[in-house]
Amino acid sequence: MEQNIENIYKNGYDKNSVLIIGSGPSGILASKYLSKNNNIICIENREDIGGQWNFDKYNEENHPNLQQTAFYHHYGVWSSSLYENLQANLPRFQMTFKGFPTKPEYQEFMKAEEFYEYLQDYCAHHQLKKYMLFNTFVSSVRLIKNLSEDEKQNKGQLLTKRFLIEIKDSSDYRKNVRYLQADNVIVATGHYSVPNYPKISNLELFQGEKFHTHYFRQNYLQKFTNKHLVIYGGSQSAQDLLCIILKQTDRSQHPYKITLIANIVIIDRFKQSEAYKEEIKNKQLALAVTNVKGFVSEKSLILESGEYVENIDILMFASGYQYCFPFLENSNDNLIEFVKENERKNCFGPLYKRLFCVREPNLIFLGMTFNTATIQQMFERQVICAQRFIDKIISLPSQEDMLKDFEYDFQKSQYNFKDGRDFFKVSHFTGQNEYEYSKQLCELAQMQFDEEFNAYVKNIFVPISEKTVLKGNYPWMKQEKISHLIPESYSPKEDLF
Repeated sequence: MEQNIENIYKNGYDKNSVLIIGSGPSGILASKYLSKNNNIICIENREDIGGQWNFDKYNEENHPNLQQTAFYHHYGVWSSSLYENLQANLPRFQMTFKGFPTKPEYQEFMKAEEFYEYLQDYCAHHQLKKYMLFNTFVSSVRLIKNLSEDEKQNKGQLLTKRFLIEIKDSSDYRKNVRYLQADNVIVATGHYSVPNYPKISNLELFQGEKFHTHYFRQNYLQKFTNKHLVIYGGSQSAQDLLCIILKQTDRSQHPYKITLIANIVIIDRFKQSEAYKEEIKNKQLALAVTNVKGFVSEKSLILESGEYVENIDILMFASGYQYCFPFLENSNDNLIEFVKENERKNCFGPLYKRLFCVREPNLIFLGMTFNTATIQQMFERQVICAQRFIDKIISLPSQEDMLKDFEYDFQKSQYNFKDGRDFFKVSHFTGQNEYEYSKQLCELAQMQFDEEFNAYVKNIFVPISEKTVLKGNYPWMKQEKISHLIPESYSPKEDLF
């Protein structure tokens, strides 16, 4: 069946062709919108759709053939998967695609398996899997015009398109290597697979267990019992895990102490927390505003403030992820550049509107933004921008003007951090303003701004965030009731644009 999909795509080379990398939410949307007027194929490394929402029982610790998998060979880690029982950070109405509401029996803040079912239903409704090739890995994306004559001759086919894409079996990077061509390439691979690790001097002195939240599974909870757990970083992963450990796990299984090391904004929220008031008072949850300077012994570290944290059993990094695209990085086309700090790839560009590669606009990145409350609406609008450009309904500015626009956006993003880490942050509270960015997408794609949806977000969800998350009461947010405040079976209107 999958081989037929590949052949069908090849046989359609006479039409405008689009190759989509990844079948998470953005890849699914791209398949839906671009299939109408184009010859498309969506390449997915895993056995089914969903991206990180597709729970994977395997990780680096238990995978039977990790070293030979294509993903591990090229990325150095196993592909990311949400852990069991994760609950979304947004109410379900904010996670719907237009014209396709969630089932009413789903929780207000959906569990991962509910949203995964929603994605499956969406694919079935629009018959999208017929465009998808699973268990296949994209190892290289090259501009055909930059290939040497020897490289062109060795591909065994007449090269007539813009891009040459090397693919192979995901289970073994040495097997079944072959090539596809495309006029356009959509990158929808997500950015939650390659963990960030802060630089810590003398880390080798530490004799306890250390890992990134990337690797967390429910069975890790037993490791924490009666231990001193240090969490370095205050990201949403840290917030989720604190909630799971202290609010959703039996007290008999709790660590005897958790030390949270994070920036001043995060720590100030915890200091005013009512949800964690008891744990902070009893010193079960200790707070430290600073960075780790280095380890001084096998169980002790010193902070940049000069304070010591001692008797550490487990060090968990909640320090986010890098942007990583080995299928582009290993070529000489130089289509993107990374902004790095200590070899950590915080962002990349130049991208016009955080979407279009300025140096080659037919290379389009979807779903790279984060911290947004209008997450699915934003991804859908990004896809519509891409579709209307590919279908030649809209045009982009000159390369010079797109580069100026990128440089302006990047400089604005450096307000808090010069290292570029906020470039893709699109939020109501910090980073690029969410409404402003959505309006930019609407203007670019010549589509209407969804006033109704954004009013619900602004008048319902933002106040909830302000009284819960922004005041250190994250565990309370997911207990909020919202559905009675919006129309029954709501989703953004199908006929709005």
